[in-house]
Amino acid sequence: MGQRCDNFLHAFDGWTLDWNAVFGLGFESAPRNWTVVYRECSIDELALVAREGMTVPTAELRHPDHRREMELLDRFRPDHVVEQGVSRIKAIYATPTSETPRLPYRRERVILEMKVDPKCGFVGDMDFITALIPFISTPGSSAERYHGAFRRYWESIISFEDFLKHYSKMETDGSVHWVRNSDAPETIPQTFFAPEIMLMTPVISKQHVRIVRWEPSQTDPSFHEWWNDSDEIWGEV
Repeated sequence: MGQRCDNFLHAFDGWTLDWNAVFGLGFESAPRNWTVVYRECSIDELALVAREGMTVPTAELRHPDHRREMELLDRFRPDHVVEQGVSRIKAIYATPTSETPRLPYRRERVILEMKVDPKCGFVGDMDFITALIPFISTPGSSAERYHGAFRRYWESIISFEDFLKHYSKMETDGSVHWVRNSDAPETIPQTFFAPEIMLMTPVISKQHVRIVRWEPSQTDPSFHEWWNDSDEIWGEV
């Protein structure tokens, strides 16, 4: 217990916690080939990240519906995906921009910026997953009925390195998507509407994690007043 407290004492002045002293101290010194990704987390998760780094969430930290969806999708992975070690239940999730989708069961959240090695990542289209979730969550629905759709999702997975190399961000009519470059292989998907990055690594050091912004609960304005200190939020002055 004493060791856990020591991790925060240097950043605590008796009244507020300087999160800049806890996170991101090695951000600028990360290897040059590493890239920036983003992820949301809850306030409870943030405390764990401050102690242990960003890790794959435990079963207790996952919403039961979310965990069930990921476990089900993992069942339909083709052999070549399994051999690469790709698994939704074992991944740390991220997105290429800070506009991360908000989970419906999360009241308040923190948006994190992370420096990661692209070699450990894979990308799938979350837009496709969103379309499947209503079928997965329907009581009494047979997953086998959607076997083909699940398999097509997994067949579209590409490496994060290929995503960075072969896709460009496009904005049209207020929407954002990523389009395959003209010189890219035709065997990879033409478009990603909502790219989701699966980082197959057990931990991302808190030295490579920074806070981008706090998003309080819509029903608890006092939370925003308590945390919205520009000196405490990375990159805002």
